[in-house]
Amino acid sequence: MRKNCAFALIGALAGFASLEAQEDTFELNPLLASAERIQLNQSYSQAAVSKLGIREFELGQFRDIADSLAIYPGIASFRRTNSLAAHPTTQGVRLRNFGANASSRALVLFDGVPQNDPFGAWVYWHQYDLTQLDALHIYPSGIAETWGNMASGGLVSMVAKEAAAGARLFQASIGSAESYDLKAYAAYAAGDEAVFDIGIRRFDSDGFHTLAESQRGTVDEAAYSSAAILNTRVSWKPNEAWKSQLSLRLFDEERGNGTPLGRNDTEGLDLSWVAEREIPDQDATLNLSLYLQDRTFRNVFTSVEDDRNSERPALDQYDVPAEALGGALVYRSEFDLGLRYAAGVDFRMLEGAVNERYRNLGSGFTRERYAGGEQDFIGLFTQFETELSDRDTLTGTIRLEDLKSEEGRRTETDTENGNLLLDEAYADSTRTVLSGNLNWTHKLTENSNTQFALFSGYRSPTLNELYRPFRVRNDITEANPELANERHQGLEISYHHHSADGLSGLRLSGFFYEASEMVANALLTTESGFDPRFGFIPPGGSGSARVNLDRSHVSGIELQAKRQLSQSLRATLTAVYAETEIRNDELEELQGNAFPQSAPWKAVAGLEWKAKDSLTLWTNYRWYDRSWEDLGNTRRLGATADLSLGAHFEIDAQRSLSLHLSNAFDERNVSGIASNGLVTIDEPREFQVTFTWKK
Repeated sequence: MRKNCAFALIGALAGFASLEAQEDTFELNPLLASAERIQLNQSYSQAAVSKLGIREFELGQFRDIADSLAIYPGIASFRRTNSLAAHPTTQGVRLRNFGANASSRALVLFDGVPQNDPFGAWVYWHQYDLTQLDALHIYPSGIAETWGNMASGGLVSMVAKEAAAGARLFQASIGSAESYDLKAYAAYAAGDEAVFDIGIRRFDSDGFHTLAESQRGTVDEAAYSSAAILNTRVSWKPNEAWKSQLSLRLFDEERGNGTPLGRNDTEGLDLSWVAEREIPDQDATLNLSLYLQDRTFRNVFTSVEDDRNSERPALDQYDVPAEALGGALVYRSEFDLGLRYAAGVDFRMLEGAVNERYRNLGSGFTRERYAGGEQDFIGLFTQFETELSDRDTLTGTIRLEDLKSEEGRRTETDTENGNLLLDEAYADSTRTVLSGNLNWTHKLTENSNTQFALFSGYRSPTLNELYRPFRVRNDITEANPELANERHQGLEISYHHHSADGLSGLRLSGFFYEASEMVANALLTTESGFDPRFGFIPPGGSGSARVNLDRSHVSGIELQAKRQLSQSLRATLTAVYAETEIRNDELEELQGNAFPQSAPWKAVAGLEWKAKDSLTLWTNYRWYDRSWEDLGNTRRLGATADLSLGAHFEIDAQRSLSLHLSNAFDERNVSGIASNGLVTIDEPREFQVTFTWKK
């Protein structure tokens, strides 16, 4: 029903496209979505660890959103595999190594609307068009507690360009691996008070082999990916008090898992409405938002023979539907005596399940499983900022959130005779969580300040962690419907300095996070054969389960520096050291271990040279320290490095050409080692040429 309504809306909005574009370009006043709740004051804005804008996007340094995020080494998905070939369920977001499995510990927003998948909290990066972004900001833990669940681990905020009637764009990219990426955008006036814009994207790539060459057999192939995306939006300002925006996004993504039978695909629909009302007599604004996410995910895991010349399906997750419905109401006001205040309420209702076939002994699947449930989140929050003196500003947030898990169920059926083998209903639960932060900013000079932050937050396990088992090669991980909420508290102190002319800057931070009940995947057995907990475990495989770690911590430092070396040459450096440790757990063998896939040191260095007005050359070097593949710290991953090079040439005011070379030295970067010794590798050298025309 909701999908039908959304498709009807597309038809109605598409009618605007037939309107004749006006020659004069005009822009609506900026529409402040609910994302602005984290930007109440300048001190919060300064807390962003990465800020990118139109200038950076247009230089061609980044092939997609995932590339642009990687310019900050503190952000990562669980495995160091390029999003071009990575399995979508590994595309969760975490900052500064805060997370012991692939689930997101950070909230991703687009124009203030949550983007994390309703079922597993991962993010489909292909659905976003870099050419239509105005800004991309990354905030660490301790800034976004007003958002509650997941956001206390960090926040990624994408802001779209404002609609401008008459704007046009076409971009075409071609590259190695038989890849192409086509984008088109147009905006049309709909009267004097509204703009309708539409964007489309078609992406396709043969991808690359993710298994080490020496271990491949005839069954191994490149992990391909393709996607088709449609974005539509209507922005209007009916009067001086109100501004509104209605957005719809449809996307379809297909991926290969590296073998002919291993594959996954997703269909998605996002519908959102955001509005702002100015209240001049109160020096206040009111923000409203509503959104719907609808996802259908399908995935097949396979079991490959030791010689890697044949395979058979091992787990067919043929239908994984998920849906989210949410919204927010936020009031902001500014009072005399330097006091700014905001308060609001928000909600998010999640529903999802996995329908899958399993136990294939060679003649087809003989078992079918259903597992799923619902989660509801309702939060009340307030935020204030007060100027204690000319040099001191205090900002604080308090959030009270009610979360409910219900309708949890798991059934298993013998498809050969129809017998019900398992029927478990999990008890509903309701919990209330209090979280918040306190941020003090002290101005040292006109060009420098210090910040000190205390914070606490939580994360509720995703429906994916609670109910969906998964498989990576021959390693099986079971779900756990009894997982507890993660809780954490922490502190951060930082120093900021920038030169008076703005040509150089320095940011140095120290941070400490202590977590309880961190969710992780713990190894339980390496014995092959039938196991009642995991089904059939192939030779060399393993069985793990999602568990809560009693206590763990992350601590480290972060350095960011930039310097204009000359009028045409600019240098940047960002380095993050984040050490992880399991401090206390019932599984004694985990004591003192580090989180998996959590390199302590990570760094990105960049140079940008404006050779002449129309030509810019750039390079970025990224290095990650060694890390552990598994929670037991038995399989060591080596350090990884890659050098990217590129050039951007402006043909004229409307046309440009960009060149992008990634992993220029074709380094063999290992991103995973399975329990049977199979080695997963990251992206080889890739080349891309991009032509852009805009108006």
